[in-house]
Amino acid sequence: MSRINLDLSGARWQMERMRPGQGEIEGLHLLPAEYQGTHFSWNFATIPGDVYTDLHRANEIADPYFGRNMHRAKWVAEYEWWYSRRFTVPDDMQGKRIRLIFEGVDYSCSVWLNGHYLGRHEGMFSAFEFDISDVVSFEDWRDGSNMLMVKLDPPPKNYRNCGGKKVNFSGDYFSGLVPFGIWRPVRIEATEQVRIDNIRTDVTVQNAEQGQEKAQIAATYTLVNDSDETQVVNIETSLQGKNCDTHEFNQTINVDVPPGEHEFSTSIKVANAKLWWPWDMGEQNLYQIDVKLVQGDVELDNSQEVIGLRQVTMDFNPGYTRDDNEFPWTFKINGKRHFLRSTCWGGQPSFLYGRNSLKKYEDRVAMVREANINNLRIFGWHPPEIPDFYRLCDELGITVWTNFTLATQAYPSDQEFIDGVLHECVATVKERRNHASQIFWMGGEEVFFSGAHERSGNKQLMEVIGKAVNQQTNIPYGLASPLSSESAQNIGFKPHESMHANEHYYQGGKEFMEEYYPALDCAIIPELTAASAPDIESLKKFIPEDELWPMGPSWAYHWADIDILKNLNFEVFNDYKMGSLEEFVEATQVAQGTVIQFALETYRRRKPKVSGVSLCHFMTHVPDIKWGIIDYYGKKKQAFDWLKRTYQPLLPSLAFSKRRWDAGSAFKGELWVVNDYQYGFENLTLEWQVLYQGQSTGVVGQQALNVELDSAREFAEIKWDIPTDASGDFTIAVALRNGEGKVLSSNAYTLLIGNQQAAKEQSLKYLAEATERIEKYGHSIYRYWPEMYQEME
Repeated sequence: MSRINLDLSGARWQMERMRPGQGEIEGLHLLPAEYQGTHFSWNFATIPGDVYTDLHRANEIADPYFGRNMHRAKWVAEYEWWYSRRFTVPDDMQGKRIRLIFEGVDYSCSVWLNGHYLGRHEGMFSAFEFDISDVVSFEDWRDGSNMLMVKLDPPPKNYRNCGGKKVNFSGDYFSGLVPFGIWRPVRIEATEQVRIDNIRTDVTVQNAEQGQEKAQIAATYTLVNDSDETQVVNIETSLQGKNCDTHEFNQTINVDVPPGEHEFSTSIKVANAKLWWPWDMGEQNLYQIDVKLVQGDVELDNSQEVIGLRQVTMDFNPGYTRDDNEFPWTFKINGKRHFLRSTCWGGQPSFLYGRNSLKKYEDRVAMVREANINNLRIFGWHPPEIPDFYRLCDELGITVWTNFTLATQAYPSDQEFIDGVLHECVATVKERRNHASQIFWMGGEEVFFSGAHERSGNKQLMEVIGKAVNQQTNIPYGLASPLSSESAQNIGFKPHESMHANEHYYQGGKEFMEEYYPALDCAIIPELTAASAPDIESLKKFIPEDELWPMGPSWAYHWADIDILKNLNFEVFNDYKMGSLEEFVEATQVAQGTVIQFALETYRRRKPKVSGVSLCHFMTHVPDIKWGIIDYYGKKKQAFDWLKRTYQPLLPSLAFSKRRWDAGSAFKGELWVVNDYQYGFENLTLEWQVLYQGQSTGVVGQQALNVELDSAREFAEIKWDIPTDASGDFTIAVALRNGEGKVLSSNAYTLLIGNQQAAKEQSLKYLAEATERIEKYGHSIYRYWPEMYQEME
């Protein structure tokens, strides 16, 4: 075999705590690979993983996710942690160039092998490696003759100093616990003197019409020659369908490879190409590109990438002038418009990396597709995802928007900081750029959001990142989101670019949804927030029994803003729903779904002027009482079904001006059809009816219609004279049937009979009471339980 890998991941690692600097004083880096010794009684650890999960497994700390335990584990970040691994190297690696490869360490570390100092690395997202050809041992000792020692430094505490290089750990849904660990695999790789370091593929599509598809791949290969002489090699490239029937392409080019690292490029033309599409636009055809290095009759190396033949371009949103927008926000895949029915991913599945698994990724990404989502946005508070995540999105046809981890800070502007950020961003792009699902890169998250940001060098940093990214890929790049906040406009950005639609939640009742969401006028909505509690079964896994009901402080500790949840319940039900735990939990989930339906449909009806909307979040990475539509344990909330219905690609939609209608007044609404498919529908029937107390009101109707591809259009008006003695609520049910009478899509809306103004006054009254508590106690979780302070006086 030309390339041999030895995976060092798994549960054979051990770990120990040391005061900063003590480990080297004690000589831990010099420990030999003996069967019994200093390290024999260290805790066992698992790689990939994190320090906290290893300590919890060893019973040194309680479950950080339960109750209020997370702050009790903060001491862990005050120490350096030594990880050791004994291993044997297979004999067939002898004579080859042998490298020790770390795919990712959070955040900084030093590495020794067999007492030899190999080096130090800083930055969570970049892989790093060491040539160990002259250090590694092939002797046959019990449990291995090689001792690998990794010293993890205490992690940084000020996120501002490591943004872009480490996952965010500060903000309104973080505890201040700083994650760190060897979070990606570790392996030994042996190769010949000339090897393939990286493959880059940039795809352009000449024709996307069925039966005439043509594509061109600009392939760039980074080769490394570890010898002292120029080597003459053949680069053999083959391309064949991985999940589609295609002809095989073969090409050989002869190159001279001088010592060191060099790039070589070639072009691959694919006639009768099977294109890759998002799932609601076409098939997810994937190809495998195989690259071999051959010298004479000897294969020196080989490498493979799975790619999709698709081209991503951006266009300006119709309806706006360049005085409104200076950036294009319409995504086009193979020349066709791709409206983003998106959610913010909100992951990884766990904030503590040791709790992640491939199965969790598979289950959660499958639920993304089930919910009719066609795009996932990884914003800057979360790390770019692991390769398996992008692979799953490739296979399921879910596009991905990936931010770098620069979020809500005024960042340093010194060159050393910028260089470190650029290094991590480039490494992030290189590892993910060949995935068909990856369609957009972004620099910052809420980095033009405050007066401090206006005075910082954030704008220049985002521009510099863009230049670096554009040298590595032809996938589009955006500076940051939002670009039309007040501070962003003060910096000079246009007023109708992107906005975060989060203030309906954060205002806590100041505006009802019908006031807030329609008033936002922008090309794209990258965040839109609604919140709820998880099911009681899940709550019991992280809330102590004596704090479940009445609510105890662990609720707020897990980011439940109880005042906001209660006021959202009131907005949706005219009732705070505090009769029981069961009543409250169910109400929050239905309220979340109601907000999701109204808000997302508001922007879907505006296509193509609006080109996408993203719910924040699909899930969250710790057990919480916040934004996910599935909870930390992967259990769907009721809001999941609302989102699934709201995100149907073909959607009958009701537009209405308010949630409450007075008895004796006339309800009016508009019936729309939104179609995100790239084909139209003929001979459909739009049906509707109004139900009161579960019975028909006699208001029913239907209309024959044709629906154009990729469209949003109003088709009918619906009216109902509400009886003067009516109370409670009423429902409007709508459906689309085809010519055979089959229901293609359906939707339903529950509205209230009552006075909108009186409800608004009550909402503002409760908000004033909540604000008074914040002014007195701050945002401390104990503002809901002031007696806990008084007990200590």
